Amino acid sequence: MEGHQTEAVSRGNLDRLLMKIRDDRGLDLAQYRPRYVERRLACRLRALGLQSYRQYAAYLDGNPDEYERLMDTLTINVTQFFRDTTVFDMFRKDIVPSLLAEKASRHQRMIRVWSAGCASGQEPYSLAMAFLSALGERAHEYQLSVLGTDIDPHALDVARHATYPTSQLSQIPRAERSRFVEVSGDEFIIKPEVTQHCKFVYLNLSEDRPIQAVDVIFCRNVFIYFNREEQDRMLGVFWSALARGGYLVLGKSERVAPSAAAPFELVSGRERIYRKPLAMP
Repeated sequence: MEGHQTEAVSRGNLDRLLMKIRDDRGLDLAQYRPRYVERRLACRLRALGLQSYRQYAAYLDGNPDEYERLMDTLTINVTQFFRDTTVFDMFRKDIVPSLLAEKASRHQRMIRVWSAGCASGQEPYSLAMAFLSALGERAHEYQLSVLGTDIDPHALDVARHATYPTSQLSQIPRAERSRFVEVSGDEFIIKPEVTQHCKFVYLNLSEDRPIQAVDVIFCRNVFIYFNREEQDRMLGVFWSALARGGYLVLGKSERVAPSAAAPFELVSGRERIYRKPLAMP
């Protein structure tokens, strides 16, 4: 009986802490998987030597800078250039040529790409490089726009600087490396030829209104943070954001409910690539 009472008190304190974070910073952690939130909060409590959620709430009141450290803990920014080789191979060999052919047939020149949960920018820059490589000398004929969004302001700042350690250089294919990258000491910089097409903004997928009429959405290794209900809602958001014939690329390890994915055409189950039908009633 005592164990159940302790668990109820702990749960109540956690709920109050989550409400406080939502009210103070507008971040609704109720959309995240409960166990994930509890593990991330436990990291901060251990780091500060605190024993309870109530103590942590009081610490937040006296130390507002802690919200930034909490955000860093909640958003595990694991990313790299051209992450998941088989996904990018299929994207470059099949999807990009198909999309460009469709654009040409319709005499359209705008290409809009959205990297949702872009972390420190490696994915958006990889997408821009993939399109620029495919376009070649025709790049000037198109208006390529790659939008990277995230809820981590620090990661977005890193993305905007477009400067990375040379330890990540090997992640970029040789052809793109020689064309789009400039090495300086132990760092390398993404050239303006790429960065001019990329923009990075704060966007909370759970609350903010997304962009519209995009041709490609990459949202990989983001669903793992959210509960099933929120995942289904986000799929609806992506459906609305995509133009007809647009592509949605999820993380290879992520599973979505068949009912939520039903409106999409399955392009590749292995690579988790979906498409909004070109012809719709």
